[in-house]
Amino acid sequence: MLKKFLSAAALCFTIGFAASAQDAGGIKPGAGAVTGEVQLSLTDGNTVGLGLNQLRGRYFLAPNTALRASFILDVQNQTADDDFSRTSTLFVLAPGIEKHFAGTDRLSPYVGAEISFAKFFASEEADNYEIEGGWSNGNSVTNRNYFGFGLGAVAGADYYFAQHVYLGVEFGFGLQYQAEGDVEINPENGSNTTLEGESGSLRLRPNVNTGLRLGFVF
Repeated sequence: MLKKFLSAAALCFTIGFAASAQDAGGIKPGAGAVTGEVQLSLTDGNTVGLGLNQLRGRYFLAPNTALRASFILDVQNQTADDDFSRTSTLFVLAPGIEKHFAGTDRLSPYVGAEISFAKFFASEEADNYEIEGGWSNGNSVTNRNYFGFGLGAVAGADYYFAQHVYLGVEFGFGLQYQAEGDVEINPENGSNTTLEGESGSLRLRPNVNTGLRLGFVF
């Protein structure tokens, strides 16, 4: 996976530097500009998935102020020699605002804030049982479904290789609340069991996005 990531990053930088010969005047977005960006995740092994690790849109109220909304959809499916089938879906929506600084003609550093809403679903199916809300882990359940809410600060930078193309990086830090939901275990022979969700937890932690963001100005 690392090899694929490095190859993709090298391709992005090659395209960017080829475009960088263009005039840098007015290359950053101004008031009324709309940007869209994407980051795709890579999966290995026996996991098959659709990963939109980050889709984000921004609307610039002014050259130094932008509204943003991030969207994550991660759908995974795992199988093990036809013994079981596991699926999981993560959905995240995070609106926020950014404050951009002067930087350089092409570099646009920024800070911002966002709130996030997350929902995670999981299920497992085998010949003699079904689980709704999690995965089996021997005598316990893992990967339990949950609802999450977060409030945090972000910082990052965008580098505009051309007037309509940029690469970016970002990291954040904030509070995250997470509450697990119920898990239903339905064996083929025997009575059904419901494991009640645990009380919510609140954590203060960093959030580092390890991938490159490839964006376009519309």
